[in-house]
Amino acid sequence: GKGIGTSALKQACDSVFENTDIIRIFAESFANNIASCRILEKAGFQYEGLLRQNAVKNGEILDMKMYARMKQ
Repeated sequence: GKGIGTSALKQACDSVFENTDIIRIFAESFANNIASCRILEKAGFQYEGLLRQNAVKNGEILDMKMYARMKQ
């Protein structure tokens, strides 16, 4: 809750964009993991869609959210 994760993610993405030819970074988070989704959003990622029944965790089939950040 201190912004450390968001700051680290922003810096990592900025470094990738500055030092490579990569123009898009994507991430998937479990749909029910609100904290992970929020970090992605605060780091400049945009929600692109819901991946229904995309993963199995502890025997439970879960949806995931797709996020992406593009080089500006």
